[in-house]
Amino acid sequence: MPSEGPLGHDEVMGAIATGIIAGCLLGFALQRSDLCFHSAFRGLWERRYDVVRGYALAVGVAAVGLSLIFALGPWDQLSRGLGFRPVQIVIGGLMIGVGMVVAASCTSGLFYKLGSGMVGAAVGLAGWAIGELAAKDIRVPGPTVLGGGDEGTIPGVLGAPRLLVALVLLAGLVSLLWRGRRAGHTDPSREAWRWHWPAIGVGVGLATIAGWALAGAGGATFGPSTTGAVSSIVAGSPNEWQLSFLVAIVLGSAIAARTHGGWWVRGETIKRLQGLFAGGLLLGAGAIIAGGCNLGHGLSGVAQLNVSSTVAVLAMIAGVGLARAVQRRIAPARPSPSEEPVRD
Repeated sequence: MPSEGPLGHDEVMGAIATGIIAGCLLGFALQRSDLCFHSAFRGLWERRYDVVRGYALAVGVAAVGLSLIFALGPWDQLSRGLGFRPVQIVIGGLMIGVGMVVAASCTSGLFYKLGSGMVGAAVGLAGWAIGELAAKDIRVPGPTVLGGGDEGTIPGVLGAPRLLVALVLLAGLVSLLWRGRRAGHTDPSREAWRWHWPAIGVGVGLATIAGWALAGAGGATFGPSTTGAVSSIVAGSPNEWQLSFLVAIVLGSAIAARTHGGWWVRGETIKRLQGLFAGGLLLGAGAIIAGGCNLGHGLSGVAQLNVSSTVAVLAMIAGVGLARAVQRRIAPARPSPSEEPVRD
């Protein structure tokens, strides 16, 4: 993700304020949706489509909103697209997918689950931070096929207006999701307080759009993402907007859980904590290698209509499928903690 330059005092305060608002909005929406990318992508392999339908609709809604922000917004510093480096993207995406299965969560999931009472998520976040720092100097060889900005986006490749492509994408997704709404199995673990997929799509999509607008207003160059937050601190140039945004996801989730349901303070078994930490390491390292996380690529980047983010999401899905297959082969008789019907 693009890094921020040094800011003055007023700019820092503006970045912190807008980051807090953006994080609270997205944290609230993620908790009400219970949108963990692990459960969404795992559901694709297990014919449970509740969450992934909402995710897909959120991408379509956010894509239209981002197109309007880029066309009409005054924030010229906002990144219009990410470069496409296929080797790094695929390797990092696979690592993120495997890390999701090991941790039974994605990175943004760890933040919002911490806010709803999953104390053990802090161990996963510690692993994520260490993984990011461990991988920050890794350089994976491979070509840059498409540059950044509009060149790296699907509209840029097609030579079509971004807004037109976003509108076509949203219309296609709405049609496909509505016609296939009865396909797959209903997830019995989804409780009454959780939004259904149309509300997930609209709620998370609007929160993503707001996040990008607030990033622009706060002087940031990129919207919702976790990648680079820890390494920016170590480098001595903290990304105030991003750091405020991430802390506020926990706050927004706590508000949602306390007011609408899902609040459950609990610890974890030693085995589960080990999985959280090991999975967090893979999530942090994989995001640095891929140049984006499940938020940066999977939500913001796909909504930007990036070629790189689309490939990254496919690699994450493949990584989840591969890790689940290995997991079932290793322990077919006894479910792992991530397979047990726990509320995380």
